[in-house]
Amino acid sequence: MGGIGENNVRKYEDTRHKGKNSIMERMDLEKAFFEFYENESDALFRFVFFRVNNRETAQDIVQESFTQYWKACVALQVIENKRAFLFRIASNKVIDRYRKAKEYSLDQLTEKGFDAPEQEGIPIEVHIDMAHALQVLKTLPEKYQEAVWLRSVEEWSVQDIALHLGESVNVVSVRIFRGIRLWRDRLTGKNGGLSKKRV
Repeated sequence: MGGIGENNVRKYEDTRHKGKNSIMERMDLEKAFFEFYENESDALFRFVFFRVNNRETAQDIVQESFTQYWKACVALQVIENKRAFLFRIASNKVIDRYRKAKEYSLDQLTEKGFDAPEQEGIPIEVHIDMAHALQVLKTLPEKYQEAVWLRSVEEWSVQDIALHLGESVNVVSVRIFRGIRLWRDRLTGKNGGLSKKRV
């Protein structure tokens, strides 16, 4: 009888120990999530807003994206690059929105106002307001828009952009170079002629 009692005590203590570990792991997970949210939420909002041109829609997509990201964390899904994973979720949600509704007018970008990031990474040697520059960027082929935005405005590394887009670093590097050149040409009224090329 004494042996059985000792075994039960050990099992109880093991269960309590595992329970404490689970609570601590959950707290660590939540802390890491909120830190990640603080670091990436503004950039994700700018990224989504650029695509949908509507603040409320962008806020909804950002919220949904972080919710899905959190569920992946709780499920202990292996995430090699957290930022690329989050932005891929958001990109897919933007695409889903476009499938369900017509694309918003480019004019809303100026009408609603845009909180331009303070980075000085946009490589364009012309003095032009940000709203107009973003409108022009929206006229580029889709494959250029995202790569140029992430590199020039958000200052992502080429490697992170390649992972996010599911392309090789080589392809992304060429796409960024040609996209920026085409963006500059359209801003200055030149004909880059890149729209006829495939990258």
